[in-house]
Amino acid sequence: MDFVTGGTGIVGRELLAQLLSKGGSVKALRREGSDVESVERFIRTQGISTDKLEWVYGDTSDYDEMELALTGCDRVFHLAALVSFHPSDEPNLMGINQGGTENVVNVMLIAGIRKLVYLSSVAALGHSTKSSITEETPFEEGPFDNEYARSKYASELEVWRGQEEGLDVLIVNPTIIIGEGDFSRSSGELFSQTAKGLPVHSAGSNGFVSARDVASACLALAERGAWGQRFLLNGANLSYKDVMTKIAKSVNAAPPTKVVKGWMINLVVFIFKFLEIVTGRKSLANKTSMLMAQLDTKYDGSKILNTIDNWSYEDIDTAIKRTGKAYLDSLQ
Repeated sequence: MDFVTGGTGIVGRELLAQLLSKGGSVKALRREGSDVESVERFIRTQGISTDKLEWVYGDTSDYDEMELALTGCDRVFHLAALVSFHPSDEPNLMGINQGGTENVVNVMLIAGIRKLVYLSSVAALGHSTKSSITEETPFEEGPFDNEYARSKYASELEVWRGQEEGLDVLIVNPTIIIGEGDFSRSSGELFSQTAKGLPVHSAGSNGFVSARDVASACLALAERGAWGQRFLLNGANLSYKDVMTKIAKSVNAAPPTKVVKGWMINLVVFIFKFLEIVTGRKSLANKTSMLMAQLDTKYDGSKILNTIDNWSYEDIDTAIKRTGKAYLDSLQ
């Protein structure tokens, strides 16, 4: 039986659907208040039965809960994480991400569960604007690093420790993930905020990949037995202007027309903070993330293409259109 943490996330629901489509039994971790109904509805709309999906209550931060939840499983996909760049979340990031991964690894070692696939992030890799970032670009402390990146890097160290102590592990590092799910957080906000009207876009570029591809890669690499390796996943390198224009079109909104230049960053951050105070919702960006979005960052996601036969990335336009439609449908 497979075990999945983060099953209600944008990658998790895709992975659950793909695992169930193969006829396997899956146990998925949920917390109080998790929207499992929308996940099961998502799975069933693809013509896939949820009869072999079992939800179990628990939190990766609680060792005893994880020990009980993992009973009877023989492979783990650890996707759960707190994804945030907001200062108010910084005190919790290391405990949730690194601490939760430590618990997963330790329970697996004691229970004799050997196979672990860990969903990390390109944030755990290094930065470069001179050449494309690859799996070999080392993490280094720098002006653009943040607590989220540190927490994901520390989580990877726990995974590699697990390998040294006997686990079969592999790590995937996706770029910005495009997929449906909770449109009030993480990359889902790109759609909800754009739909409400975002007149500006950042000057730089970044990598983007569909949630469906990330899930497919996790499963394909595990079945291939690509243990002891990491894989950077990137479907396309695109400018923020192009991506935000595509997203705007997908949600029937006006595309952003003004570029945020360097001298404007402090003003934009101030506006975001003001809106946060007025609306009570966390700001979509801060100064560090705005500065990073000014950079032309490119990623090389070709390693998986040379590892898995007949595997290919989904066109990012297709992923954006599907996600935009899902956002509009969620409003009905």
